[in-house]
Amino acid sequence: MLSPLTLLSLVSQLSAQTWCNKNYLPGQPVVPPGGQFPAPELHPSPLLALRCAPIITPYLDDDDRGGILVEAFLTFARYSGAEPIASPPDPPGAATLDVSISAGSAVLTTGVLAFNATTELYFPLASLGRLRRQPFEIECAAAYAAPRALEVQRFSAATVLSYMPQPPAGSVTKRDARTGALLVKPAGGAAYEAIFPMGFYTSFDGYLDSDLSILDDLKAQGFTIVHPVPTFGDLDALKKVLDRMEELGLYLVYDMRHTYADPAALAAEVTLIKTRPNLLMWYTADEPDGTSAPPAAPRRAYAAIHALDGYHPVALALNCADYAFAAYAAAADVVMPDTYPVGIDPAWSVKYKTPCTEDFGCCGCDGCRGGLGDGARRLDDFALRLDVLGWTRARVLWAVPQAFGGEEFWTRAPTGREFAVQVLLSINHGARGIMPWLDPTPPDIKHTASALAGALTAVAHLLFSPCAAFRHLHLPAAAGGLDVGLWSAGAGTEIETLVLVANADADARAGEVRLPLSEGVEGVEVREVLNDGVRWRFGRGGQREQGLELEVEGLGWAVLVLVAHPGPGTRAVAFHAQGDEL
Repeated sequence: MLSPLTLLSLVSQLSAQTWCNKNYLPGQPVVPPGGQFPAPELHPSPLLALRCAPIITPYLDDDDRGGILVEAFLTFARYSGAEPIASPPDPPGAATLDVSISAGSAVLTTGVLAFNATTELYFPLASLGRLRRQPFEIECAAAYAAPRALEVQRFSAATVLSYMPQPPAGSVTKRDARTGALLVKPAGGAAYEAIFPMGFYTSFDGYLDSDLSILDDLKAQGFTIVHPVPTFGDLDALKKVLDRMEELGLYLVYDMRHTYADPAALAAEVTLIKTRPNLLMWYTADEPDGTSAPPAAPRRAYAAIHALDGYHPVALALNCADYAFAAYAAAADVVMPDTYPVGIDPAWSVKYKTPCTEDFGCCGCDGCRGGLGDGARRLDDFALRLDVLGWTRARVLWAVPQAFGGEEFWTRAPTGREFAVQVLLSINHGARGIMPWLDPTPPDIKHTASALAGALTAVAHLLFSPCAAFRHLHLPAAAGGLDVGLWSAGAGTEIETLVLVANADADARAGEVRLPLSEGVEGVEVREVLNDGVRWRFGRGGQREQGLELEVEGLGWAVLVLVAHPGPGTRAVAFHAQGDEL
């Protein structure tokens, strides 16, 4: 049963007359919504941004060593924590920083870091002393001795590191700050491994609660997660659903959208669910920026969940293009923009019969252009804001592709191809989990999503390899509008390169891109994981030394793995950037 506080919250949301703090009803005045993320000011001279973060969160008592990821970059933008630097090196690679990592008065480890670079510094976790539930405060210090400088310049940054005992029951979801991966230990598994989270928000009432075989189908279709959508009015039915998910090995995203603002209800749910061995993460606020819910509520819920559990990340979804981003993102480890651009009129609300502008209106996709690239642009915007705030390593982005339509603002659902393009664009632009809204979904979307779930699981070792070199290319519409992401990893006699390519333009001519081989690569094999509308060939006349050419029709997409066999001395990147080519 919902508490009076929760019911009051629901009523206030239903009666809200703004969305993203903008009026949208006929007759309402145009009032600037405010809340925009401030663009960082420029500094007249270079600044140094020093940042550090634990490589893994949390560390447990069976981990022998801990690691801190340290990075330093020069910038003219006033990013959080960036400080003026006297006599910056030119070029940046011509000098280094001396780095030390401390907890209290104890120096844990030291190292050397180049400018505009990242390094990993490790130390014995026993150096921290006893395990505890509270995070350890870590100080990262860097010293720079410029040529002919009279004094050494010093910089500092801070982070927290969790080193905890094993939970008495249940699972642990670790986070890898290098890749954004969630790490889980499968039943009977000896080590944590990266999972590619792919699965739907899934209706509970009238769907999951009435047919447990749906879960068997989802498992057979290759999905790795299920996010049951409350309300969970029948607790017996909820238990049966969660028990069956556990039996099948489906990971659970547990949703508290209706109860997170009620401390007693939240505590009861966390206590009930936290010992389930297949719990992946918690989910609190659903589009709180849309309803302008007080940001303090999800922040309190975030702190309470970490105090009550602490072994699983917390997520929320944001719907607005630019409203109070920092205030809401502070309340989550996983931030999910949900951007639904298919079948809308971005300038006119078909539901409310009012226009949509930056300051007024609600058209179903805030700040969107009405194209498949809207989700990718939203991810780019969110990633930039996290970087400005210094939160890039502390937060990870997921995506919520559109998998519905034919209601309210959306005249139709995406096709299977449009759905796939949304997914691949999202991954290329930084999403490290995919959770579409909503199942049940049209059959062609479910079929495509199932194929993608299997494919992304098969290539997760490349997506989440800490050693992978990532390159991204987005060609303008005049050149075909292609979006290509490449992850290269490997050593010795074999280098694998994952290629995710998509053409977001349904009406465009086929786009073309050439992937030149790095010098010294002696042979390449192409393995098609999934392909819908992409033709490939080796250069002109099929000559491998000419590189790999891709031709992608409108809404075409593919998941390819290129296996290269390098010659002696070849760097561990099989493909390189060259002008408008990769």
